[in-house]
Amino acid sequence: MFDLIRRAFSSAVLFAFFALCYWLPFVLDGSAVAIKEGRVEQLLAELISSSLVRQELLRNGVALLGLLLCVHLACGWVAVRLACKMGLGAFPVRLLLLFVTWLGLMAGNAWLFPQSNYSVAFQSIVSPLWVVACFALLFVAFLVAVMPLRRGVLVSLVGLALAGLAGVGWLSAPEHEIAQRSGPRNIILIGIDSLSADAFEKNPTLLPVLTELMGQARRYSRAYTPLGRTFPAWVSILSGKPPAEHGAVFNLRNMEHVERRDLLPSTLRHMGYRTVFAIDERRFANIDESFGFDQVVGPKAGALDFALQGVNDNPLSNLLLQTPLAAYLFPYSYINVAAHANYSANGFVERVLGSVRTGQPLFMAVHFESAHFPYRTRHARVEVQHDNRFMGDHLQALTVVDRQVAQLLAGLKARGALDDALVILLSDHGEAVGDLEASVLRDGEPFDVRSFGHGANLLSDRQSRIILGDLRFRNGEPVGESAADARQVSLLALRPAIEAFARGGEAEFPRLGECLIVETGIRLDATQDYRSLKEADVARQAASFYEVDPQGRLRLREDRMSELLATKDIGWRCADQLTWYEPASQRYLAYGLDERGVPVKQLVPSADAVARIRAYRERYLK
Repeated sequence: MFDLIRRAFSSAVLFAFFALCYWLPFVLDGSAVAIKEGRVEQLLAELISSSLVRQELLRNGVALLGLLLCVHLACGWVAVRLACKMGLGAFPVRLLLLFVTWLGLMAGNAWLFPQSNYSVAFQSIVSPLWVVACFALLFVAFLVAVMPLRRGVLVSLVGLALAGLAGVGWLSAPEHEIAQRSGPRNIILIGIDSLSADAFEKNPTLLPVLTELMGQARRYSRAYTPLGRTFPAWVSILSGKPPAEHGAVFNLRNMEHVERRDLLPSTLRHMGYRTVFAIDERRFANIDESFGFDQVVGPKAGALDFALQGVNDNPLSNLLLQTPLAAYLFPYSYINVAAHANYSANGFVERVLGSVRTGQPLFMAVHFESAHFPYRTRHARVEVQHDNRFMGDHLQALTVVDRQVAQLLAGLKARGALDDALVILLSDHGEAVGDLEASVLRDGEPFDVRSFGHGANLLSDRQSRIILGDLRFRNGEPVGESAADARQVSLLALRPAIEAFARGGEAEFPRLGECLIVETGIRLDATQDYRSLKEADVARQAASFYEVDPQGRLRLREDRMSELLATKDIGWRCADQLTWYEPASQRYLAYGLDERGVPVKQLVPSADAVARIRAYRERYLK
């Protein structure tokens, strides 16, 4: 009995030592900033008060502890047998193996996941040689420990290993057969976050897949987003309405105030379509099955997305997040671009392809988020050099999305989903990175059009003008002649075109009028310049506008909505001029535009444009 207690105590001490070593980088990491601000702390309190959130925290904690315990037990099993073979004490052998295991995990993590914060404190000793040396030593120890075992024990170990591999294979396999040759008219929307038409047009060699597809498409050179934020833009696509009508006036608007009935997915479901929405970052877009989708693919939505990525950035979870098992153990981090250190670009596309079913037509909307600020990715195969470091990082992230689009289309083709299909390529908004777009006069004084981000400056062509093109596929290949259309179009035109195609007609984007309503999203001082942006400042400024809902999701407070709506710039964009109301100066402004949509000359706002802007704005202010 005493011997059993002694061994248990020894094992507990060793586990504590291993756990301390394993979590030491988090203690040494000085990058985490504690935000001491009343509303931020109140939001955290609201989050913890939710029983659902506590359950999710427990699941995440148990998963992390379980991984650590499995490694500890495996090392202990090998160490005890190795000590017996060599006539040594079990305690020092276990201690040595645990240390070598930790060292190998740390070095391997830095090698395989170069953007992980975990190994920052030990960069001086990180090398592939350390990885090879540590795991070679562990492998030799394992061989020495198991070689004399009886055949039955060896067979059992091999059986367990094969069962584990089979389990991973079963989780990775498509849930249904992949052949889909019944000939439905499938509809595939491929959205690319933050891709401006300007960046796309100037960098064809970096984006060969998208360039080839758009070269075969009917492409719209003057396509614009109604509001340059992901959630409002996608709800505009699904509803065919501007934000003031569908209610998604900002990212993370309370879902109770957003139109979710009678959207495009619901219409297509009634026509027999299977509807799928996929997105690899859901922090600001809570689109779920209530929008008419049969399935939503992506990380679990919730405020814990903001809280768990740091702690889930460790060697064991980083490895597990490359497998489908992580969807059950770490749902907030799995296939999540926000977890840039361990995000699996291929894993997201495979998960999307796994949602394809046989026997019914498919409507699939996929949105790729890797190119969103801060443009962090570990999957880029080329290093893009640019005078503007933000543009360089942005383009580098876009090369990852370019490959993902190729993987997606290849997988859809293999499943027969492109035998008869409409494919629409689009971006939800553009992106400005501080470059000079135009130099004009404002009230007689020189004025530079220069900005950062999206959904913040209506005058910025790079924030507002998007890519948009549609292709017909037959037997897996694009058909029909390519064409360039210089008409001014909006994302609002997609729904009627898609519905016409689903009914057997052609996907013609209707003309919605000569001019379009455009507007801005929430603008914070802390996000106006990427060069000085600090996450802690953004959190402090934004916290007072948000609350946590009963499902543990972050949402805007309705009691602050009127204040936020009053700060919106509302514009009337025509082909040759843009007029907008600017609350900051409490005046209407107008500029003439060239053939590309770039401002060239200040104008006197027309009475018609002012009347249309005022009428639209009154919907928000009443």
